Amino acid sequence: MIFNYHNFDEVFEFDPECTYDDETVAAIEQNRKDLEGLFIERVMKALGIKRPAKYYPPKSNSDLRNLHKTIVESGSADTQKISVLYYILLEFDYPTGQRNFSAALEQNAFLPAKYQIYMKGLWHLDRKEFELALQYLTHPSLVPTFADEVLEVLVRSSSKDLSLALAYYHIVQPALASRQAIECLFSALGRTSVTEAFYFCRGQPEYAQRHMFEMLVALVLNNSSSDTIAQRSIELVNLPFTKEEEDWFEDYILRGDGRALKKGKDTLMMRKIGTGDFAESLSLKGTHSRSIGGLDWTTLSNAVEDGLGPRLNT
Repeated sequence: MIFNYHNFDEVFEFDPECTYDDETVAAIEQNRKDLEGLFIERVMKALGIKRPAKYYPPKSNSDLRNLHKTIVESGSADTQKISVLYYILLEFDYPTGQRNFSAALEQNAFLPAKYQIYMKGLWHLDRKEFELALQYLTHPSLVPTFADEVLEVLVRSSSKDLSLALAYYHIVQPALASRQAIECLFSALGRTSVTEAFYFCRGQPEYAQRHMFEMLVALVLNNSSSDTIAQRSIELVNLPFTKEEEDWFEDYILRGDGRALKKGKDTLMMRKIGTGDFAESLSLKGTHSRSIGGLDWTTLSNAVEDGLGPRLNT
């Protein structure tokens, strides 16, 4: 007999009266809130299903039957419809610790391996099992889909450890479409490697480069821990700025939003001294002069004046 996925009883032959239990429904709804939307809902929208949260998660057998009917009647390819049903069966598999239900659909419907891999990745992502999700979503057989949203979720959900977000980006190399996703990635890069973020910024369209450059300066001075601020500031001021980037740096700190950054002027003075622009560094008097290790900027600027001597006025 030929398998018919349009028939509910064939898809759910293990128990045609099955439904998600209350605990499962509650967990899914909490995850939806935490992730600001489930990825299975994005897939359902791609199938043409409007308001997928109305159907998923199903809270009764009647709801499950209605969800199945909505999926099979959507105007999309058979493989895409079967993939969503496969995702639903993964949830039924979970309490058993085995994959009998989803495996049966794989075999009966001849679901291609790449669709199985992709839906497993989204299922783990929707459960906030990010490491497991990436084992599937970084598979070389997959074409990155919802890459912007995946990256944003990984950055937002793992703000203290960005290794998973950066691993996803470096392995998959997705072409990010939204400004929000690009800035989300840039923020992650800037919090882990000032230099890598700097060169990423240079690779962006010209209209976005200055904004991202200023973001990087703010990330270094505002979002570095007390243990890393010195090292990251030194890394920043030692970057090979172009003349234009040099102007952006100075303008941002002296006249732009960077005026509110703590140690902004100190960092600019470090840059000028580091690049040999000693005379210009003296124009930055007025920085706070709290002593650090017996050294403050007033003492340092006086030393610069003494060192320049008569050259100061030439």
